[in-house]
Amino acid sequence: MTLSRPKQFGFQSVSTSARAASFIAACAVALVSGTPYLYSTYANQLTTKLALTALQSNVVAAGVHYGLFLSGPLFGRLVDSRGPKFVGTFAAGLLATGYSGLAVTYSGFFYSFGFLTAFLFLILVGMGSQAGYMTAVSTNAHNFHSARGLAMSIPIALFGLSALLFAQINNLFYKDDTQAFMFLVAKAIGGTILISVLFLTVFPKDDQKSSLDPEAVIATANQLGSDEIISHDAEEHRRNVGERERLLQTTPTSYSNIPSTEPVVVHHPLSGFKLFATTRVAMTLFISILLLAGPGLMYMTNAGNVIRSIYRDHMEDPSIPPTDEELIRLQQLQNYHVSLISLCSCLGRFSVGMMSDLGKRGSGKWWGISRIGFLVYAGVCVWLGQTFGANINDINDLAKVSILVGLGYGSVFGVAPTIVSEWFGVSFFGTNWGWISIGNAIGGQFFNVIFGYLYDLEAQQEHTLECFGTECFHTSFVLGTVSSFLGVGLLIYLAITTRRT
Repeated sequence: MTLSRPKQFGFQSVSTSARAASFIAACAVALVSGTPYLYSTYANQLTTKLALTALQSNVVAAGVHYGLFLSGPLFGRLVDSRGPKFVGTFAAGLLATGYSGLAVTYSGFFYSFGFLTAFLFLILVGMGSQAGYMTAVSTNAHNFHSARGLAMSIPIALFGLSALLFAQINNLFYKDDTQAFMFLVAKAIGGTILISVLFLTVFPKDDQKSSLDPEAVIATANQLGSDEIISHDAEEHRRNVGERERLLQTTPTSYSNIPSTEPVVVHHPLSGFKLFATTRVAMTLFISILLLAGPGLMYMTNAGNVIRSIYRDHMEDPSIPPTDEELIRLQQLQNYHVSLISLCSCLGRFSVGMMSDLGKRGSGKWWGISRIGFLVYAGVCVWLGQTFGANINDINDLAKVSILVGLGYGSVFGVAPTIVSEWFGVSFFGTNWGWISIGNAIGGQFFNVIFGYLYDLEAQQEHTLECFGTECFHTSFVLGTVSSFLGVGLLIYLAITTRRT
């Protein structure tokens, strides 16, 4: 007699405690890996210590985003082929080395090479963060099926919460000692990840053929033009999975809409460059993320500069160096806004993952909202944040910018990875998401350079390294508004063309 075992999150339970331990470990890795967004808490201190211009500060900040997003395909491929333990160990080493090196750079050890070494060590921080992110998210993407949006959104949300955690530690214990804070971050991250990887496990799949969402298969196949490409998983769904057939019969589109006379069957999931060469939806998603993430990263990286410009502009004589009391107040404002961005990013990442699961449930029986629909919502938040930023006049008005940008940016990365896993399968999820997330690095670098250039240009007119007033960043926010508006437009187009995905 065969006894049926309970199912948990869409697959049979091998060991409840082992699965719980793996899930908690993945969450712990994610929680300490999201420190690239912590940069604004020490940006002004690092800039002052190394005597950097705004453009140089943005180039240094870009290092962490280069490392974070350009290494996505590498660590995605490694986590797919070597597993999470291997990549997690890499993450611990890279992050500990990066922050330790940054602390040594801050001390002045490298003298005139401080600009270069800060840039290089922040690249290591970014790479370590990407390795930790891929370790956590890919583990849950492989282990959870029916509630994948929720299962993936939790570590993704904690990744966004990382900056809040360390910003509060900085605010409470390290207000006046940036170097000691950096060493603490290095030790805390390295130790947490090394302990967590001991419990990470990718469990065997009981249903290898259920890795693709059937509705997403249809949407992707419909985007392939005359050369229809139907994955092996989609064929198996059509032939063998009765429940998925039942769901498909309740939707306006079914597998019968896909030409079945001479399909080109691909026996391996699409990945890498083939993904972009074969499907228009992949490239459209890539460009949309580029247009939305660029302005979002611009504000998150330069929040410290924006705060300093507004705060100093309201002083009687901005050209006079700030007092110790004013510096402490500036640090508190930086920590507050970094924490606010981080908290809203976390809420966006978690809530949009959970809601997108509910939105798709029952083929529209609940809300009937596609995951792309939630991505449109995320884009609107970023657009509104940029619009408010372009019209800000007072430091108290900056909170709504931090809330909207944090919420929108977090929501983008709360639902986009799930879309990638469902459209193109989990077998190469790490690789595919790594390639698509490169759009973040490109957009972020472009807008960070624009912000730094315009800031320095305005500062030159004031004959100082610093810029005071809203003129320092107004044009940058206007460009961000235009970019995010175009990104929302592309997502609406994607939502219309893919329909129920």
